Amino acid sequence: MRVFLGGSCNPTTWRKDVAIPILEAEAVSYYNPQVDNWSPELVAIEAKAKAEAETLLFVIDSQTRAIASILEATEMIMSGRHVVLVIDHIADGTEIGGQKVTGSELKDLNRARTYLRDLAQRHLVGVYPTVDRAVTAIC
Repeated sequence: MRVFLGGSCNPTTWRKDVAIPILEAEAVSYYNPQVDNWSPELVAIEAKAKAEAETLLFVIDSQTRAIASILEATEMIMSGRHVVLVIDHIADGTEIGGQKVTGSELKDLNRARTYLRDLAQRHLVGVYPTVDRAVTAIC
């Protein structure tokens, strides 16, 4: 398997709407960890897929807080894995999980995104403005 599709999950649709159609058109194998019915058994399956992937794509979008995804991407970069990133900042007043993100929470979430972008640049990791550009670069 060539690409692990990591990063922001529900309610995002970037995997099925953008990444998967491009990967399938290019006959590139992938693992999609976003499932309709998650169960604890999937933890081991996802870990194996992540370990075996040649490339780890992490999309940190503005529809989710993405704290775990930011940490996971950081871990993969620091362990020397081939990581490709898309990082979106969150606009003031964006609603995530039924709550508006403002003030110090907004500042902290965007600071984490800025730090990840800086870390990626220091480690020569590709950061792309859109999912389609990141996936095209992988193919």
